Amino acid sequence: MIQLTKSFVLGALIFLTVLVFWFVLEKENQTAQVIFLDVGQGDSQLIVLPSDIQILIDAGPSADVSAKISNYLPFYDKDIELVILSHPHADHLRGLLSVLKDYNVKNFMFSGANYESKVYADFLNTLKAEGSNVYLAEAGDLISYEKDEVLKILAPFKNTLSKSFKGIHESMVVSELNLGNKKFLLTGDMDEKLEQDLIASYFAKASQDRSNALGDIDVLKVGHHGSKTSTSEALLKIAKPEEAIIQSGRNSYGHPTPLVLDRLNKFGVKIFRNDQLGDVVYK
Repeated sequence: MIQLTKSFVLGALIFLTVLVFWFVLEKENQTAQVIFLDVGQGDSQLIVLPSDIQILIDAGPSADVSAKISNYLPFYDKDIELVILSHPHADHLRGLLSVLKDYNVKNFMFSGANYESKVYADFLNTLKAEGSNVYLAEAGDLISYEKDEVLKILAPFKNTLSKSFKGIHESMVVSELNLGNKKFLLTGDMDEKLEQDLIASYFAKASQDRSNALGDIDVLKVGHHGSKTSTSEALLKIAKPEEAIIQSGRNSYGHPTPLVLDRLNKFGVKIFRNDQLGDVVYK
């Protein structure tokens, strides 16, 4: 007869608990997710693909983003396969300093446009030390996962490396995410001028396949935290989003503005706000 000691039984129970916990994590890890992280008055989107593949777009205004990210990654995964910076304003950028500290960023994509700020200079120096592969974003670039096109860069329209702009928003990295039969338009702080240029580019390609372009968006990440300079009626008429995410926190700018909220309501768009709901998660 086999006799089990209390210590053996306890050890077996602990092992079983760990095994179940690992199994749950692995099952969760097979579910693709798009998380609009609640980072306060700033932007950050985390795209989690099966097999421990992650894409992070922007990282908000503070180091708090690292803890947020850890809620959605397995405890053993300290790699982020791709980080994209939409533009170097601090409310999108500063959190990347903590991301570089806490995670191994394998690849990094940005516009490369000139912008003078200490936090941006510090970030570029830290990125250089990290040794990540660096890519310049340009319209038409594709990021694929298992032969499927997951992310398409819509703007900037040309190489902006080391170029200066009157407003850094002109060099915004705008992208379209296709995942789980849903199309997400990820706009950063895209303002109405860039929206008009994007729409013009859309119509200029009228003879081409638009299946992966600006029209018929399921989820719109509202530009510039709901500022009055973004989310024009012209964009809403083309994109036709069913849902909209507003990434904003406590602020003195009046974001999101009543003008944009009314405009979204006029078009029948269902609105989700980080300042009211916390993280917004699509699975």
